[in-house]
Amino acid sequence: MKTKLLGLVASLLVASVPSLFGATITNPSFETDTFTTFPGYYFQAGNGTITGWTPSGGAGLNPAAGSPFADNGAIPNGSQVAFIQNGASASLGTTISGLTPGTAYKVSFRVNARSGNTPNLKVNIDATRILDTAVTSVGGANPYKFFAFDFTAGAASQTLTLLNDAGGDNTLVIDDFSIAPSTSGWSYAAFNDDATSGVDGSKTHTHAYSFGSGTSTSINGISFTGIGGGNPSVGGSFSTAGLPEVFNNDANNVTGGSRQLANDFLYGGAVQSITLNGLIPGGEYVATIYSVG
Repeated sequence: MKTKLLGLVASLLVASVPSLFGATITNPSFETDTFTTFPGYYFQAGNGTITGWTPSGGAGLNPAAGSPFADNGAIPNGSQVAFIQNGASASLGTTISGLTPGTAYKVSFRVNARSGNTPNLKVNIDATRILDTAVTSVGGANPYKFFAFDFTAGAASQTLTLLNDAGGDNTLVIDDFSIAPSTSGWSYAAFNDDATSGVDGSKTHTHAYSFGSGTSTSINGISFTGIGGGNPSVGGSFSTAGLPEVFNNDANNVTGGSRQLANDFLYGGAVQSITLNGLIPGGEYVATIYSVG
């Protein structure tokens, strides 16, 4: 699966940092219980409860006398992981307690897929959909993928639910959950036009670039400079690596000035990186990286 990198924007801001660390996720790495009946479904005799979590459908733990679903990648934390085999009722849920209503939190976890599978991960907080994305396997002994999302607590306790509704036989593997007040780091959101791009014209933008062609665009009053070619860079501003290939005129439904941003993308390397230059020491920034699927 190609990483379709469209462009980036970085803005300088001043932010307040909450000091609340009471939120907890019980049994975050699924190490509390031991399942012994292959292949590890929770409903099999000799298996049973996943402490702190509510499984349904084809959910369970590996290893359970073997790891038929966790068959690739290095287990992130401990010796076992949870899995969710596909199906309309396949899910795994838990209650996040100790939240402070009105506070923004970041939930981080690790994700993989059974070798050769492409499960579809959906994440809900109560009834609100947070994530909806396909997942591919990392292969070999590679690290699991990092996933994270932000949400603002609406109550002292809220339900986190992970689902896998992919068709066919596709199994999702998850591990190593954590939660903390959101002060920085990664979050994920969909965009399909200027209004949902996250570009705020009232902020001071230090880097705003559109990759893949030399055509510039404007989003919410902010000019994005078009940079053509693979592995783009601008002296004193940014550089990239692991993005040698260019694809032009992607057929997607993004509209507005964001359409030009979504028109072309970069891909190619097994590991990609972006280095930002010219930042102010002690300054706090939000950097947004745009992709298309």
